[in-house]
Amino acid sequence: MPKLLLFYVPCKDEAETLHLSKLLLDNKLVACTNSMPIKSCYFWQGNIENDNEHVLIVKTLPEKAKEVSLFIEQHHSYDIACIAFWKIKVNEHYFEWAKNQL
Repeated sequence: MPKLLLFYVPCKDEAETLHLSKLLLDNKLVACTNSMPIKSCYFWQGNIENDNEHVLIVKTLPEKAKEVSLFIEQHHSYDIACIAFWKIKVNEHYFEWAKNQL
């Protein structure tokens, strides 16, 4: 099965996920994005924080990993953004569609 990269990027709110999605799509860096609300708990400046966030999920070709990572880091609102990604297997028809978007 062909492979794509799936990025996981927590954002401050839905508006930020939509903004990043549009930028990534406009620049032909990703084929598709999804977002959903999440509840995040983490240490920040010595305290445990509990926040509502939205996670941005993007799908792209493996060769775009570095470019997408740098682009998100440059346009993300957080001082330290989590930009995680991994390879996923996808069906052939979806892979061909995604490849043709980029």
